[in-house]
Amino acid sequence: MRDERTETRRFVGVAAAIAAFGVFYVVFARAALHAFPFSGDEYSYLLQAELFARGMLHAPTPVHAELLRVDHVILAPWVCSKYPPGSSALLALGVKAGAPWLVTPVEGVVSLVAMAFAARRLLAPREALLAVCLLGAAPLFAFQAASFFSHTAATMWLAVAFALAVGWTLEGGAWRMLVAGACIGCAFLTRPLDALLFGAALLSLRAVRPVVLAAAAAAPFAALLLAYQDAQFGSPFTDGYTAYEPTFRAIYGAHTAGAPLSLANLVDPEQLWHHLDIVRSFLVDWTVPGAALLAMLGWAVLARDDEARRARALAATIALLFAVSLFVTIGGTDDGARPRYLSIALVPVAWLGARGWTSARAALDERLPRALVRCVGVAVWAIPVIQLGAFVVQRTPELWEREGLFQAVAKENARGVVVVRAEYPTRYARNGPFFDRDVLFVSAPAEMSSLDVGKAFPGRDVWEAHEGKTWSLEKKSEPR
Repeated sequence: MRDERTETRRFVGVAAAIAAFGVFYVVFARAALHAFPFSGDEYSYLLQAELFARGMLHAPTPVHAELLRVDHVILAPWVCSKYPPGSSALLALGVKAGAPWLVTPVEGVVSLVAMAFAARRLLAPREALLAVCLLGAAPLFAFQAASFFSHTAATMWLAVAFALAVGWTLEGGAWRMLVAGACIGCAFLTRPLDALLFGAALLSLRAVRPVVLAAAAAAPFAALLLAYQDAQFGSPFTDGYTAYEPTFRAIYGAHTAGAPLSLANLVDPEQLWHHLDIVRSFLVDWTVPGAALLAMLGWAVLARDDEARRARALAATIALLFAVSLFVTIGGTDDGARPRYLSIALVPVAWLGARGWTSARAALDERLPRALVRCVGVAVWAIPVIQLGAFVVQRTPELWEREGLFQAVAKENARGVVVVRAEYPTRYARNGPFFDRDVLFVSAPAEMSSLDVGKAFPGRDVWEAHEGKTWSLEKKSEPR
């Protein structure tokens, strides 16, 4: 009876932790990030979600598309996102419900549930709670779960696949690897490289059958992505990045449009420094303090557990493959979390780190006063909150400026054409996929006057907006 009560309390504790994290992500998304697609990537996902919500793959190209360029959106031969469809398909559910910003918090909660199941199969009951907390409290995971980025959706699918693969290592079952393969396929529709790396990690199981089953289940989703690319970009082997590249070069210059994946990045000095800084950021700023060290300790401790051998190898291989792949990708500064391409690595780090925490705690209890050990524990869980708060302090003024244009236009009740005068006007020319709103934001060249812009869109008021901490808005002409 006591064991049943203990088990029930632990289950309730894990469920309560997951619910608390979910509430936090929702509040963080709404209150701190304003439910606003800050980056061009996020806007592009949301634009595609609006199309999917109407049952459409793309929309007609607007008139004078060369004056309406917007980051990460393809405007010819029609309007669509450059990104794979998986994340936008889920966001479309939120668009239909009128709250797309709620989708990623839900994805975050599903990821935590998957982590709980993965941890309870091989780790001690208390360690399931630790694994959930190591994942859920990681500032990287919390931020992604409150944004519109696709990394949370990919993490969700692959966390479920990881939990199923861990279950297979204990009990077998073809159905587990078939469902895991389907999840990998969904991740392939979301972030293809992440799915391929996870699929490659399955080779660490050292068994042919589970890999074949997973590959067979994932294959239809890979075929679906090829069909999607054919419909959107004219060839199954042309992805959105390739289709968007000419626009990207025109906006930001040839030096910014390097290949997303290249072995040359291994030896490029600038890229090497970017990659090292991303690793530093992941270890220091965006994970629970010491999580990577705890994961390495957990990996060493689990070596003594024969039952956990395959799952241990899988977790370590996933983390290693994502770390290595980072160095062949193009790096740089942008509007997202610095180490977001390592998001999937949080899953094995949390799973291994939960076992490492138990061992580290036992070692500290033997050498340090209990009060000091508790202080260390409090600090470990308090620091991620401080780190996330520091990020919000930095992001908030940027968010005010990025939102400021749209707020200024709404305050002035401006209608017609708004010519955006900014360092990067394509970050602000957000008109939705149909260009049918009362306000048309124009990212015209700096040398083109606002009155000349107005001639391209006759019958509308012409306004000129100037970037700043507070956007200024000036009416330039009345409609003719």
